[in-house]
Amino acid sequence: MSWLENRKRIHSFKEIFAVIAPYLAKSILMFIFVSFVALLAALLGLATPLLIREAIDTAIATDSIPLIWIIGGAILGTALVGGVMQFLSRYYAAVYAQRVIFDLRNDIYKILQQLSLEFYDEENTGQIMTRVTTDLNAIQGFVSFTIRLVMNGLIFFIGAYVAMLIMSWQLGLILVALFPGFIWLIYWFSTKVRPLFYESRRQFGAVTSILQENVTGAHVVRGFAQEENEIEKFDESNIIYRDLRVRTQVYRAIYFSTMTLLIGIGTTLVVVIGGIFVTNETLLLGDFIAFLSYLALLTGPTRQLTMLVGVIQRMLASGDRIIELITAKRERQDDPNAIDPPKFKGNIEYQHVNFEYEEGVPILKNISVVIPKGQKVVVLGGTGSGKSSFVNLLVRFYDPSSGQVMIDGKDITNYKLKTMRQQIGLVLQETMLFNDTIKENIAFGKPDASLEEIVEASKIARIHDFIAGLPEEYDTKVGDRGITLSGGQKQRLSIARTLLINPTILIFDDSTASVDAETEAHIQESLDILSHGRTTIIISQRISSVHYADRILVFENGKIIQDGTHDELIKIGGLYLEIYDALAQSYSDSGKTDDVQKSKQRRNE
Repeated sequence: MSWLENRKRIHSFKEIFAVIAPYLAKSILMFIFVSFVALLAALLGLATPLLIREAIDTAIATDSIPLIWIIGGAILGTALVGGVMQFLSRYYAAVYAQRVIFDLRNDIYKILQQLSLEFYDEENTGQIMTRVTTDLNAIQGFVSFTIRLVMNGLIFFIGAYVAMLIMSWQLGLILVALFPGFIWLIYWFSTKVRPLFYESRRQFGAVTSILQENVTGAHVVRGFAQEENEIEKFDESNIIYRDLRVRTQVYRAIYFSTMTLLIGIGTTLVVVIGGIFVTNETLLLGDFIAFLSYLALLTGPTRQLTMLVGVIQRMLASGDRIIELITAKRERQDDPNAIDPPKFKGNIEYQHVNFEYEEGVPILKNISVVIPKGQKVVVLGGTGSGKSSFVNLLVRFYDPSSGQVMIDGKDITNYKLKTMRQQIGLVLQETMLFNDTIKENIAFGKPDASLEEIVEASKIARIHDFIAGLPEEYDTKVGDRGITLSGGQKQRLSIARTLLINPTILIFDDSTASVDAETEAHIQESLDILSHGRTTIIISQRISSVHYADRILVFENGKIIQDGTHDELIKIGGLYLEIYDALAQSYSDSGKTDDVQKSKQRRNE
C-alpha cells in the first residue's frame, strides 16, 4: 500500500494500540505501581459512604459518642491516605506517560530520517511538525488519563454500583435502566467527533505550514509587499480550523449536557423513590444516605468516563496520523548481502536506466553512459529534462525503475547506502546550513574532524579569510538556514563541508546559479581545486562551467541527445549550440562576459 493510499484509512483501536503497546511495556513496573496506587485510592473512596452509613445507623442510633469519634477519625484517615494515593497515581501516571511519549517521539524522529524523499515531496513541514508535537501530545494525554481512570474511576464506578445494589436493588435498577441511554450517547458522540478530530489535526498542520513558510520566507514576503495576501491566506486557513473546532465543541456540548440530564433524571428518581422507601421504613436512613453519597461521588467518575470518550477519539485521530508516518515509504534499504564499498576509483556507468516518479510517467528513458574516473562532466538541459533525476539515482535518493547504475563496475545497490554516500560529495543549489556554528556546519559530514582539518578545508574553499575576520571566527553562529551569510559565503561553506569528507565523486547541482559574477568566479576557483582528481558531475546553466568541462551531456525529455566536448558540440550544432548561444547572449546583456574571461585567465595562470 502506498503512502497516499494508506493516509486515507481509518485505523481501528486495535491497530493503533498495537503501535503504542510496546512503548507501554517498556516501563511495566511503573505501570503496575500506578495501577496499584490508583486501585487503593478507589477502594479507600468506596469506604467513606459505608463509614457514613455506620455512623448514622449504628453510632447515632445508639447514642455512642466514642463510636462517632472513631468513625469520624476513620473517615479523616481514609481521606488523608486516599489523597496521598491520588497524588501518587496522578504524578506517576504523568511520569509514565512522559516516558512512553519520550521513547515514541525518539523513534518517530528516527523514522523521519529513514523516510523516502517521495514522502517529503508530498508532505509539508507543518503537517510533519504537528504529527511529532500535537498528535503525540494527544497520545500522551490518553496514556496518562486512561491508566488512572481504568484503575481508579472504573473500579470505583463498578464497586459503587455493586454496593448500591446490595443496599437497595430497587434503586440500583433505576440507575441500571439508564445504561442504554449512556451507551447510545457514547456511541453517537464517538462517531461524530473522531472524523472532526482527524480533520482538525490536518487543518492545524496546514495552519502551522503557512506560519512556518511565512517565518522562513519573511524577506520574500516583505520584499514583494505581500503581507496583506499572506494575512488573508492565514486567515482563511485559520477560519477552517476554527470552524472544525467549533463543530467539535457543539457535539461535546450536546454530549455533556445530555449526560448531565441523564444523571439528573437518575438522581431525581432515586431521591423520590428512596425517600418513599425510608418513609415506609423499607430502607434504613443510613443506607439511603450512603446510597446518595455513592451517587454523588459517582458524578466525578461518570464525567471522567464520558471525558475518556473524547480522549480516546483524539488519540485515535492522532494515532491514525502517527501510523501514517510509521507505515510511510522508507528510503531504499540495504540489500541483506550489501557490503561496505572499498575506496572508489570513480568510474560511473548507467546501463539502460529508466526512471519514473509516478507509474506511467517516464522521467529518464534508456540512459546508457560511461563516465571514467577523474572526468569532469557538465549536464545541461531544460527544466524537466531529467538532469536532477540523473544525479539523484547516483546517490540513491531514488532507484531506477529498470536498468543499473554502477560505480567501479558494481551495481550501487550492492553497496551499503551510508558508507557509499560517504564517498560522494554533494554541493547543492540551495545550500542548507543549520542554526549552529560555522565549525559545526563545516564538520557536518565528519563530526570528529579536528579544527586544523576544518581550517584547511576552509582555506581551499576560499572562505577562511572571511571566517577569520569574524569576532568569534569558527565559533560564529550562522543563524537559521545561514541567514547571516551571503549566497556566495554559504556556497563556499558548503564546498568546505564537502571537501572535508574527501569524496571520490562530486556532484554540483547548479551551485552557482544564484550568485553574482564575482562570487561565481571565486566559487568556480574553489570548485576547480575541489574537483581535481575526482570524478565530477556538474548540473549547470553557466558558461563558466562548460568551458572547463572535459565532457558535456545534453538532456532533453529524459534522454541524452548530445554527448561530447564543448568544441565538438559547437561544431555539431543542435540543442547544445542553441543553449550556449542563449547563455552567451544573457551573459553579454548582463555584462558578465568580462568577469568570466578574467576568472578563466586567473585559473590558467
